[in-house]
Amino acid sequence: MTTSMQAAEISYNLGAGTSDYGTGQSRNETYDVALHINDPALVGSKVKGVRIYFSSVEGVSATKAWLSKDVVVKSMKLSTADIETVDFEAAEGINEVAFTPYTITAEGLYVGYTLTAAKDVAKTPIRTTPVYDAEGFYIHTSGLYRSSWRSIGDEAGSLSIEVLLEGDFTDNAATAINVPEVNAVTNSQNNITFAVMNQGQNKIESIDYTITINGATADYTANLSDNPVMGFYGNRVWLAADLPMVTEKGTFSIDVNVTRVNGVANTSTTPQGSGLAKFYNFLPVKRPVCDEYTGLWCGWCTRGYVAMETMAERYGSDFIGLCFHNSDPMQIMDSSNFPITVSGFPSADMDRDLAFDPSLSNVQIAWDWYRQQFTPLAVDVAADIDGDEVKVTAYVTSPIDIDNDRYELAFVLVQDGMHNTLWGQNNYYSGRDDLRDGVMDDFIDDNSVLYDLEYNGVVIAWSGRGSIEGSLPEKLEGEVAATYDYTFDLTQCLSTYTNTKGQSLIQDRTKLKGVAMVIDKTTGFVVNANQIYVGSSTVTGIDGPATSTADVVSHTRFYDLQGRPVVSPQPGSMLIKAETLRSGEVRTRKMVY
Repeated sequence: MTTSMQAAEISYNLGAGTSDYGTGQSRNETYDVALHINDPALVGSKVKGVRIYFSSVEGVSATKAWLSKDVVVKSMKLSTADIETVDFEAAEGINEVAFTPYTITAEGLYVGYTLTAAKDVAKTPIRTTPVYDAEGFYIHTSGLYRSSWRSIGDEAGSLSIEVLLEGDFTDNAATAINVPEVNAVTNSQNNITFAVMNQGQNKIESIDYTITINGATADYTANLSDNPVMGFYGNRVWLAADLPMVTEKGTFSIDVNVTRVNGVANTSTTPQGSGLAKFYNFLPVKRPVCDEYTGLWCGWCTRGYVAMETMAERYGSDFIGLCFHNSDPMQIMDSSNFPITVSGFPSADMDRDLAFDPSLSNVQIAWDWYRQQFTPLAVDVAADIDGDEVKVTAYVTSPIDIDNDRYELAFVLVQDGMHNTLWGQNNYYSGRDDLRDGVMDDFIDDNSVLYDLEYNGVVIAWSGRGSIEGSLPEKLEGEVAATYDYTFDLTQCLSTYTNTKGQSLIQDRTKLKGVAMVIDKTTGFVVNANQIYVGSSTVTGIDGPATSTADVVSHTRFYDLQGRPVVSPQPGSMLIKAETLRSGEVRTRKMVY
């Protein structure tokens, strides 16, 4: 059956509005916001108008809708839109504004609106959708974003507007978008997530598509009848699919081609989206390092204590938490020698890159994000004790050959289970019912000074603030481990705190852990790490191809119940957890985060 193009009107729309956005400025603020239409399939179509949605117009004035070929800032103000500007009186709900029909060119265009928001009244005047698209939300304001336009669609969602189009549109048309760049394992099952975007007038209840990689093609069908894609140009659904098997290392294009929509041939002129896959014989497991900066004297540091303990319970040895104490008996250095500059307590960092307050939610979000990042080096570790010496051995393996001019090693010795009945941890949460959040409640119900805590992950010795020169070779051969030993003298694991200076920090030799870290010496950031209890009979997490364990989790991703990726899961939300194993197998399950 042949479907011909037909003159029709259609709405370009990136989803229904669900949230209201504002910059949080405590003054009157002018907002200029826009979405960018840059779709080759829309070249030649005409923009006839726009529908703008407001949840409330209290405190909203000076509203204008406009079209522009570009967005630039002159003297901290929006330059005049170079196609058309139309004033309108804002009303709660849908505001439809007509334009002189404008034909979309290959350069695309910006469709937007301007308003002035009264301080303390119109705090969140911009309606947004949960579609996270860099082209979906550009912003310039008289306050926070006054110097330049910024794309915030990846962070804040897309603008809740409909662009009214006229052109040759068919009933059943769709394209694949957001096909990712992924790292994958040869001879294993790998999967991707991507989006299918509606380009036709009908809602989409089923999709047939192919995925081609390195000459191999697989066919798929997605039944969307329970959650159809609405009949607006730009509406989309996220799908997950397995890649065809690849047996050789290399970099290959991933081509996703939508062949049928609602059971009939896809009439899109741009049905295909492409991404990239880099195939290795194994993928290193990424283990981020979370440094916490704390002290017994610090009453708010109990939230860091809770975060570090909870993360260790959740993720076991995959969570590497290093606690640096200040001005208490567990101190081994002045704060000026900490891995990063610390301006206050409590504080934390992830991989010596991102610094933040160590609340549980902050640690979880940061760890999740760093955990998903590709690392070029696998780190495995062994630790043996001989008298008063602990030898920590690092095994560093890359899936490919690397000319190494940036990677070096660093080592830390950690004591778990530290306790002393004279150590009183100040607790400013005591009695603070106004701070109950389900996380700190036990400390709210406890005393203002706590003498019964055990301290884990306490750094009692390290190889130094920087990395060890020459600890990794100049040439890292692919799939061959480079090894390096570092020895700690337990007699030198001493407190440097004034009142306990020179006292040993070794409390239980069975609870000592050796930590090996690969450091990028050009940035000081941690590339990857691993840890093991001293005296364990096996090397932890051997990541090389010959000794990898099939059920080791390579990376974890979360999706909502509609299959859309969730970068920052919120506690209490129902999600789908997808664990990709070293073997390439993907395990999924529903869970409450």
